[in-house]
Amino acid sequence: MDRRKFLRTSLLAIPATALPLSQAQTSSLPSQQNKTNTYPDLKVSWLGSAMLLIQFNGFNILTDPCLGGGENAFMMGNPNEMFDLSKGPNIIQHKRISPAPELGETAIHQIILSHGHEDHFDQKAQEDLDKSIPVILPPHDLKKVKNVGFREPETLDWGAHKTIQLQNSSIKITAMPAYHSENPEIAKILGKGNGYYFEFSQGNWQRNIYWAGDTFGTTKVIEALKAFKKPDLMIPHMGGVGTTGPLGKISMEAKDLIPFVEKIEPKKILPIHHSTYELYLEKISQVALKNDEYLFNLNLLSEGSVLSIP
Repeated sequence: MDRRKFLRTSLLAIPATALPLSQAQTSSLPSQQNKTNTYPDLKVSWLGSAMLLIQFNGFNILTDPCLGGGENAFMMGNPNEMFDLSKGPNIIQHKRISPAPELGETAIHQIILSHGHEDHFDQKAQEDLDKSIPVILPPHDLKKVKNVGFREPETLDWGAHKTIQLQNSSIKITAMPAYHSENPEIAKILGKGNGYYFEFSQGNWQRNIYWAGDTFGTTKVIEALKAFKKPDLMIPHMGGVGTTGPLGKISMEAKDLIPFVEKIEPKKILPIHHSTYELYLEKISQVALKNDEYLFNLNLLSEGSVLSIP
């Protein structure tokens, strides 16, 4: 069964009104904001679920946008309930526990999707975001993104990359393998998504971020990462989704993160994809408990907080 017929629901299931951010200034990139003699400016804001605002020298990247709030934040199958795998799960309204994010007048220059499940790209984001914003996405989700009206989708398959050139700096984005389940058959059902490795450069200065997407630290993921420098920041997806349903675990728990981190040795870790929705089963406190001996540099941000990367 294809992922589009499994967890997903109709693209037009929830009508939405326009948000202020839908008219973000996408027509022009930041120009004179970052002079040659200024220090690079890189920061990451966690906006709930897998939604990040990554800002580098005035260029703003929004990942996995989810804008719905309240009891009916988005519609999707429920992987946490028992169901017949041959038929798929019941499509239900999912509750957001935290307030819906506010971007206000923030200009969004690039959207990047790890994959198209509605807890990563909800109906409100599909409706409200400015369709002229370029979107980087896995090939599996191209049809969906086109169908909801985005005019500049660009697919990156595993190993492919794109470089965004700014005035005196650049961002190289490489699509990395992502396995939504450690069970190959379940991973196939859920569809092929991406992680991404970001290389931010200005002169001799470089910082690297590995945004894992919905993946486990499988052998193939670890092998792919060996071609890159140890990340300055790793952003894994947590939550233990699916542990109570027939799919089994389809996002990491704390016990899955530890060996992953030990193999790739990032300088800092920012766990996301937890706490925002009732969909996420494991509390993020479990990661802190697993790190009681300070095995790694852990950043547990509250939603809306900003992490600067010097």
